[in-house]
Amino acid sequence: MIDDDDDYELIPFSVVKAEAMKNPEFVAAYAAHKMHKKMVADLKAMRIAESLTQEDIAKRTGIKKQNISRFENGAACPTLNTVSRYAVALGGTFEFKKLS
Repeated sequence: MIDDDDDYELIPFSVVKAEAMKNPEFVAAYAAHKMHKKMVADLKAMRIAESLTQEDIAKRTGIKKQNISRFENGAACPTLNTVSRYAVALGGTFEFKKLS
């Protein structure tokens, strides 16, 4: 039960994020999350540009279509193996590159 006498202050996300960004572990996890989202968006954009369906990728990779969908919509975090197989299905590769 919530006591009406308690005051709750809403803190803007920007303030919470700024505080969290002082933690090196958070910074690393945040950068990895952003990189993951970009990678998924790039793979999906390439699939669409090649006029391929999720079913086409599923057939080429042996990964279930529903897992391709979950991967593309952010509901699942794929393994490196899954990302590599998806990239190969599009005629590409997955490679490490140092950020400059």
